[in-house]
Amino acid sequence: MDKNKLIILLVSIALYSCKQIEEEHVHKKIEEQPIRKVENLYANPSLIYGTSFGNFFQSLYRNNQFDLMLAFTSDRTVKQFGRNKLLKYYVHDFKFDYSQGQLSNIYHEGDTINLSYSKACIYGTRRKVVIPCCLERDTIKIILRSLSRNPFE
Repeated sequence: MDKNKLIILLVSIALYSCKQIEEEHVHKKIEEQPIRKVENLYANPSLIYGTSFGNFFQSLYRNNQFDLMLAFTSDRTVKQFGRNKLLKYYVHDFKFDYSQGQLSNIYHEGDTINLSYSKACIYGTRRKVVIPCCLERDTIKIILRSLSRNPFE
C-alpha cells in the first residue's frame, strides 16, 4: 500500500503541476492622447514641417507643377511680369534643378524673408544661393527679381 500511496502522491503532484494556468487577460485600454492645440500652425512658414520653402519650391519644379509654382509666386512678381509670361518662364527658361543643400540661414530685410543656402552646388561649383520670399496672408511666396538665369539676384 505504501507503494500505491506513493504513486498516487506522485501522480497528483504531476497533475497539479500540469494544471492549466489561468491566463489573466490584460486589456490595455488605449488612452486617447490629448490633442495638442497649436496656436500658430505656420508660425514660421519658410520652414514647413522639417523642410524649407526652397526645397518645397524646387520639388514643384522637378515634378513639373508649374501651376503650383505660379500659385506660390508673390503677388508683386505676378504684377510685375504677368501670369502668362511667368508661366512660360517657369516651363521653358527657369533652371532650378541643382543641389541646394540644407537651409543655412534665414534673415529679414524689411518685408522680405531671405532663405540662404550656403552649400548649393551649381555645375560642380559650390555657391551660396539666396532665395527672396515674402509672407502673403498665411503663405510664404517666392519673389523673382528678373526672368533671367539668376532670377533671385
